[in-house]
Amino acid sequence: MSRKGLDERQLQKRNSIGNQSFLLLLYLLLFDAVLYGLGVKWAGYPANVMIILALCAGIYVIRLIAAGAFVGPSPQTRKPLLKAGLTVISVILAAAAVLVIAKNAGIAGFGPAEDISAPVMFVGAGLALLIAAVTFVTGNRRNRDEE
Repeated sequence: MSRKGLDERQLQKRNSIGNQSFLLLLYLLLFDAVLYGLGVKWAGYPANVMIILALCAGIYVIRLIAAGAFVGPSPQTRKPLLKAGLTVISVILAAAAVLVIAKNAGIAGFGPAEDISAPVMFVGAGLALLIAAVTFVTGNRRNRDEE
Protein backbone atom coordinates (compact mmCIF):
# COMPACT_ATOMS: atom_id res chain seq x y z
CA MET A 1 0.00 0.00 0.00
CA SER A 2 1.22 3.47 -0.80
CA ARG A 3 1.32 6.45 1.54
CA LYS A 4 -2.20 7.49 0.49
CA GLY A 5 -3.60 4.03 1.10
CA LEU A 6 -3.94 3.11 -2.57
CA ASP A 7 -3.06 -0.39 -3.70
CA GLU A 8 -1.13 -1.22 -6.89
CA ARG A 9 -4.24 -1.50 -9.07
CA GLN A 10 -5.55 1.87 -7.87
CA LEU A 11 -2.17 3.53 -8.46
CA GLN A 12 -1.99 2.08 -11.98
CA LYS A 13 -5.54 3.23 -12.74
CA ARG A 14 -4.83 6.68 -11.27
CA ASN A 15 -1.71 7.09 -13.41
CA SER A 16 -3.53 5.92 -16.53
CA ILE A 17 -6.41 8.35 -15.97
CA GLY A 18 -3.92 11.15 -15.27
CA ASN A 19 -2.04 10.53 -18.51
CA GLN A 20 -5.27 10.42 -20.52
CA SER A 21 -6.52 13.63 -18.90
CA PHE A 22 -3.26 15.40 -19.65
CA LEU A 23 -3.47 14.35 -23.31
CA LEU A 24 -7.08 15.55 -23.43
CA LEU A 25 -5.97 18.90 -22.01
CA LEU A 26 -3.21 19.17 -24.60
CA TYR A 27 -5.52 18.33 -27.50
CA LEU A 28 -8.22 20.74 -26.35
CA LEU A 29 -5.71 23.58 -25.94
CA LEU A 30 -4.30 22.89 -29.41
CA PHE A 31 -7.83 22.76 -30.85
CA ASP A 32 -8.60 26.08 -29.18
CA ALA A 33 -5.44 27.59 -30.67
CA VAL A 34 -6.47 26.38 -34.13
CA LEU A 35 -9.95 27.86 -33.69
CA TYR A 36 -8.41 31.15 -32.55
CA GLY A 37 -6.16 31.13 -35.62
CA LEU A 38 -9.20 30.62 -37.84
CA GLY A 39 -10.94 33.59 -36.20
CA VAL A 40 -13.38 31.68 -33.98
CA LYS A 41 -13.44 33.19 -30.47
CA TRP A 42 -15.87 31.30 -28.25
CA ALA A 43 -14.69 33.00 -25.04
CA GLY A 44 -12.25 35.72 -24.02
CA TYR A 45 -8.54 34.88 -23.73
CA PRO A 46 -8.01 33.94 -20.12
CA ALA A 47 -11.49 32.45 -19.79
CA ASN A 48 -11.11 29.95 -22.63
CA VAL A 49 -7.98 28.42 -21.12
CA MET A 50 -9.52 28.34 -17.64
CA ILE A 51 -12.68 26.67 -18.96
CA ILE A 52 -10.65 24.00 -20.76
CA LEU A 53 -8.47 23.47 -17.69
CA ALA A 54 -11.49 23.20 -15.38
CA LEU A 55 -13.21 20.80 -17.75
CA CYS A 56 -10.20 18.49 -17.91
CA ALA A 57 -9.66 18.65 -14.15
CA GLY A 58 -13.33 17.82 -13.58
CA ILE A 59 -13.16 14.87 -15.95
CA TYR A 60 -10.01 13.67 -14.16
CA VAL A 61 -11.60 13.82 -10.69
CA ILE A 62 -14.87 12.24 -11.82
CA ARG A 63 -13.04 9.36 -13.52
CA LEU A 64 -10.88 8.82 -10.41
CA ILE A 65 -13.94 8.68 -8.18
CA ALA A 66 -15.76 6.35 -10.58
CA ALA A 67 -12.73 4.03 -10.76
CA GLY A 68 -12.33 3.96 -6.98
CA ALA A 69 -8.82 5.41 -7.19
CA PHE A 70 -9.39 8.83 -5.63
CA VAL A 71 -8.61 7.95 -2.02
CA GLY A 72 -7.75 4.75 -0.26
CA PRO A 73 -9.78 3.03 2.41
CA SER A 74 -10.25 5.08 5.55
CA PRO A 75 -12.48 5.03 8.59
CA GLN A 76 -16.03 6.18 7.87
CA THR A 77 -16.90 9.73 8.80
CA ARG A 78 -20.22 10.43 10.43
CA LYS A 79 -21.93 12.68 7.89
CA PRO A 80 -19.79 13.08 4.75
CA LEU A 81 -22.79 13.92 2.56
CA LEU A 82 -23.84 16.81 4.79
CA LYS A 83 -20.29 18.15 4.86
CA ALA A 84 -19.95 17.86 1.07
CA GLY A 85 -23.34 19.48 0.50
CA LEU A 86 -22.55 22.43 2.74
CA THR A 87 -19.21 22.90 0.99
CA VAL A 88 -20.82 22.90 -2.46
CA ILE A 89 -23.55 25.33 -1.40
CA SER A 90 -21.05 27.71 0.23
CA VAL A 91 -18.80 27.69 -2.86
CA ILE A 92 -21.75 28.42 -5.16
CA LEU A 93 -22.97 31.26 -2.92
CA ALA A 94 -19.47 32.75 -2.70
CA ALA A 95 -19.04 32.62 -6.49
CA ALA A 96 -22.46 34.21 -7.03
CA ALA A 97 -21.64 36.95 -4.53
CA VAL A 98 -18.35 37.73 -6.25
CA LEU A 99 -20.08 37.95 -9.64
CA VAL A 100 -22.82 40.25 -8.32
CA ILE A 101 -20.37 42.52 -6.49
CA ALA A 102 -18.05 42.71 -9.50
CA LYS A 103 -20.90 43.49 -11.88
CA ASN A 104 -22.35 46.19 -9.59
CA ALA A 105 -18.92 47.74 -8.96
CA GLY A 106 -18.20 48.00 -12.70
CA ILE A 107 -14.98 46.01 -12.56
CA ALA A 108 -13.33 45.57 -15.96
CA GLY A 109 -14.48 42.47 -17.79
CA PHE A 110 -17.99 42.53 -16.34
CA GLY A 111 -19.28 45.53 -18.24
CA PRO A 112 -20.01 44.59 -21.87
CA ALA A 113 -23.07 42.43 -22.47
CA GLU A 114 -21.41 40.42 -25.25
CA ASP A 115 -18.64 39.14 -22.97
CA ILE A 116 -20.08 35.94 -21.49
CA SER A 117 -16.86 34.37 -20.26
CA ALA A 118 -17.57 34.97 -16.55
CA PRO A 119 -21.08 33.47 -16.60
CA VAL A 120 -19.82 30.53 -18.66
CA MET A 121 -17.09 29.87 -16.10
CA PHE A 122 -19.61 30.22 -13.24
CA VAL A 123 -22.07 27.78 -14.82
CA GLY A 124 -19.24 25.40 -15.73
CA ALA A 125 -17.95 25.36 -12.16
CA GLY A 126 -21.47 24.79 -10.85
CA LEU A 127 -21.99 21.89 -13.25
CA ALA A 128 -18.64 20.38 -12.30
CA LEU A 129 -19.58 20.56 -8.61
CA LEU A 130 -22.98 19.00 -9.36
CA ILE A 131 -21.41 16.16 -11.33
CA ALA A 132 -18.82 15.56 -8.60
CA ALA A 133 -21.57 15.48 -5.96
CA VAL A 134 -23.64 12.97 -7.97
CA THR A 135 -20.56 10.81 -8.49
CA PHE A 136 -19.78 10.99 -4.77
CA VAL A 137 -23.32 9.96 -3.78
CA THR A 138 -23.30 7.13 -6.31
CA GLY A 139 -19.96 5.88 -4.99
CA ASN A 140 -21.23 5.97 -1.40
CA ARG A 141 -24.34 3.98 -2.33
CA ARG A 142 -22.23 1.44 -4.18
CA ASN A 143 -19.94 1.04 -1.15
CA ARG A 144 -22.90 0.72 1.19
CA ASP A 145 -24.45 -2.00 -1.01
CA GLU A 146 -21.18 -3.95 -1.05
CA GLU A 147 -20.89 -3.98 2.79
